[in-house]
Amino acid sequence: MKKIQNIAFGLLFFVVVLMAAIVPKAHADEAHLAVSYSTEHLNGLRAGYRWTDGPKFLPQSWFDLIGSPRVHWEAAVNTWVNSRNSHDRINAVTFSPVLQWSLTAGSQPLLLEAGIGVSLLDDQRISDRELSISFQFEDRIALAWQYDPISKARLSFGYSHYSQADIKRPNDGLDLWVLTWHVPI
Repeated sequence: MKKIQNIAFGLLFFVVVLMAAIVPKAHADEAHLAVSYSTEHLNGLRAGYRWTDGPKFLPQSWFDLIGSPRVHWEAAVNTWVNSRNSHDRINAVTFSPVLQWSLTAGSQPLLLEAGIGVSLLDDQRISDRELSISFQFEDRIALAWQYDPISKARLSFGYSHYSQADIKRPNDGLDLWVLTWHVPI
């Protein structure tokens, strides 16, 4: 059963990457690819879309209180593998709002990004991490550098945490360092 789930999520991962190349500009503003590493010997890949300047469901005055960030919406597919056992793999589909603040001005600004979203995993265990349920929250924070002023492509380095807020125990969670390449499409 695990092998079938891995194949299904592998196909879904491939479809997301393929769609990033062919989806019209009106549907997705930015594609991203990421690599991740965990001290629990997990290595990962992520591919997804970001809809920039997405709708804000809260009053603008609330955003003004926290520095008027831009609001983005992001969907992605993740896969993580245990570097000690390549057959030990877990996959996730995620959806998250991402808030983005400019830290510097100019044509190559530094940006701070943060978000809390939801994830659906295809298994509840990887390596020695017991997640208990497939539903997880995705918390993240990253520092991004817009290195290309023309295309607005950027690199970000950040930290992501996946856990289910103790809905069920045990709740070991996953902690990952993530390097992401963002490319407007």
